[in-house]
Parts: sequence; C-alpha cells; structure tokens
Amino acid sequence: MNLQMVLKRFSIITNIELDESSSWVTLCKDSVEEIKNHLRKGVDIEAHAHRLEVAAATLAFYKYTLYRASSPGMESFAAGEIRIKSDPGTSVKMAYRAWQEAKSSIVDLIEDDSFIFERIAF
Repeated sequence: MNLQMVLKRFSIITNIELDESSSWVTLCKDSVEEIKNHLRKGVDIEAHAHRLEVAAATLAFYKYTLYRASSPGMESFAAGEIRIKSDPGTSVKMAYRAWQEAKSSIVDLIEDDSFIFERIAF
C-alpha cells in the first residue's frame, strides 16, 4: 500500500487540501498498519493495493471524524435568520457506515475478528 495514495484519498474524503492534510499523515499511517495487521496470511498486498488503500483512507476518515467530534469546536452558526447546526453524532454515524462499506469490500482479504462466541449457561 502506498501511504501517499491513502493520504490523497483521505484528503478527498475529508475535503481537506492535500497540502493541509499532512498533519493527518500519522493517522493515515496508523490506519494502513491496522489494515495490514488484519490481513489473512498470504494476501498479495500489491495485487490488492487499490482496495486496501481505499479501505485505509476510509478507516482514517472514520478515526478523523471521531477526533473531530470529540474536540470542542463550533457546533452552530447563526447569521440573522439563517441558523446552521452541525451534529457530531450524525457525522460519526455516516463515517462509520462508510468504513463498514469499505471494510466489506476487503472482507475476502482480512481475518474476521468482529464476532465473539460465548457459551450460554442454562
């Protein structure tokens, strides 16, 4: 996976100029590593680079959205009769859905550790 391609896709998804997205390189790098850590043994990363880069950029976007939602900032704006209010919860839900969709596109390449099977005692 090419970190520069992940960063480029991340900047498109977040609508951040590429030169301004450099402060999020670490987040993108962490997302690349997280994807790599969940790959099945024997997966040819280069052969599937495009799908993996899209998934890593979307994971970075989800994490970015979580960080932005948890930091204090402008949540509403009013100018005369016009009022705009952002809802961090909705943004996080949308980013999570995007990540789940991207994850489903690489499900054949990753180990599925999303389920926990437990014994039910009667």
